[in-house]
Amino acid sequence: MEDTIITERLLAETIAANGGRLYRVGGCVRDTMRGLPPKDIDFCVVGMVKKNFKLLFPAAKECGQYFPVFRLLVEGRMCEVAFARTERKDGAGYKGFKIASNPKITIEQDLFRRDTTVNAIAVDCLTRAVTDPFGGIRDIGSKILRATGRHFADDPIRALRLAGQAARLAFEIDADTLLLAGTVAGELENEPPERAVVELTKVLAAAQAPARFFTVLLQCGLLTSVFKELADLPQEKFEQAMAQLDAVAKVTVSPKVRFAALGLELNPESLSRWNNRMTLPGEWLQAAAAAGKTMKTLEVLNPENIVAAIGGLRRGVLSAAEFDLISQAVNIHIPPLSEFKTLLTLERNVAPAVLKGKELGSWYRQKQIEAIAKVFAEKVET
Repeated sequence: MEDTIITERLLAETIAANGGRLYRVGGCVRDTMRGLPPKDIDFCVVGMVKKNFKLLFPAAKECGQYFPVFRLLVEGRMCEVAFARTERKDGAGYKGFKIASNPKITIEQDLFRRDTTVNAIAVDCLTRAVTDPFGGIRDIGSKILRATGRHFADDPIRALRLAGQAARLAFEIDADTLLLAGTVAGELENEPPERAVVELTKVLAAAQAPARFFTVLLQCGLLTSVFKELADLPQEKFEQAMAQLDAVAKVTVSPKVRFAALGLELNPESLSRWNNRMTLPGEWLQAAAAAGKTMKTLEVLNPENIVAAIGGLRRGVLSAAEFDLISQAVNIHIPPLSEFKTLLTLERNVAPAVLKGKELGSWYRQKQIEAIAKVFAEKVET
């Protein structure tokens, strides 16, 4: 079947002909039931071992360190195919699970191990029959996130995912589930920090109001465990940071620029500590530091500081136009730097030939200040 174009129907029929069953599961089912196109398609195979699957679909690439998962091109789209499994807590953290995967495990048993009811729905790829043992369809209709059971707290990262789902889906959280999430604080502190970065990245890339991610963690007492620098902000500054983050999220989907908005309230030392605990994408960190530094430079608004601000942005990963998005979104009354920037292009051959080194740089800087000063008053007034 290596040279055959694999459709979902062919995949399901081949698995069924060999004693198995194929289901759509997870977020793709949830999003379809919400009337949205699914971003990713995830399948679950019941009644088959991976050895047989590999023989039937040699093009499938195996991945996954702790349980078998295959990546396979289905109808021109790369999909993940996993095998029904059960999990039992057997130690600390995300590695502390005893995982079983065998052909006797049912789709209902596989769905039980999942985090929330809205993600614990399966659709048979042949019959389109829906398996919904925990009321996920009801909770989608009510826009409620609810744990499938008390085992939710076995993996502390599920609490982060819960907060992320609340932000991305704009769903409320069931009160008992919120209490359950709050019980994982101790284990969450010891989780690999890259797992937190993964959840943060999803939120900054997809949530319309990403601040909800942090406010949910604060609500269930987990913000200090994961994002201590935000938790350490005084209440007023934290609320300001969240309002600014959501305001910027309304005008851009760029995770870098959204994260940069946090630099308006977090000082460079806090950003550095955050990065030391969990390595953040370099451009996020630099953009946040640049946003904060530029805003501080422009606390006194004059031609000299505008030139300094534009010069600093020119050398970094945050552009003047991106800074303008932030300043305008958070209603800080600063004329667009990108408009001033066009005034700073000077012909290099106009400088006196006798000027060299620092003197030449000072001459150019003075000319830039003079160019901005000519229109400064008019732009500030408007």
